[in-house]
Amino acid sequence: MNTPTQVTLLDRLREASDPLAWDEFYQRYWRLIFSTARRRGCSDHTAEEIVQEAMLAVFRGRDAFRYDPSRGRFRDWLGTVVRNAVAARRRSPADRARPLADDGPLAALADTAAEPDAEWQRRFDLATLASLLDVVQHEVAPATFQAFELAVLQEMPGADVARVTGLSRNAVYLARRRILARLKELGAAAEPAASLAACLREALRDGPRPSVERAVTIHVEQTLLAARPDDRGAAP
Repeated sequence: MNTPTQVTLLDRLREASDPLAWDEFYQRYWRLIFSTARRRGCSDHTAEEIVQEAMLAVFRGRDAFRYDPSRGRFRDWLGTVVRNAVAARRRSPADRARPLADDGPLAALADTAAEPDAEWQRRFDLATLASLLDVVQHEVAPATFQAFELAVLQEMPGADVARVTGLSRNAVYLARRRILARLKELGAAAEPAASLAACLREALRDGPRPSVERAVTIHVEQTLLAARPDDRGAAP
């Protein structure tokens, strides 16, 4: 899923043309990175460190983010960065202490010979789908999104959704159809509506606890702020 939204976001990161781009990128991908590390046996604390390392690698390598399918996909690069960070925790203490993001140029951060991880790719697409839903939520009326959320994400019967929202059953149906259609316009996989709805539910469940989210956000912000002076000093 290389959506126009994703390509535009990478361009914004590279060109530093939008101060909100980093926040948007972080919100889109940190849960994916954190949950991947946890599924691979890392503790909450270690998974948090891996989020910081991955975000720092992206920050330092952002000048290379030009959309070029011949050079491979960003999701594969990011997946390898995460995989390498997890693997580093299983090495000797000396190797474990070496920061992943300081190992060399962007190309050296990832072992490009490694096979893409199918589970990572699937969850990357789910994370992208969740970010597209967030875009759509800001495009439609609150009542429309509430109807969609109840009917599709919580699987509430249409009659109950109509009663809760005060909308007609037809309006509930139209809300569901409109938002699913808009997601496909933005780049969501053109699957049958039922399959796309199931993907949405999977994409939005099993998130980290709020306390974990607060801790990760604070530490990543501190990490990137600390990296900025060096980054400016290295610029021509």
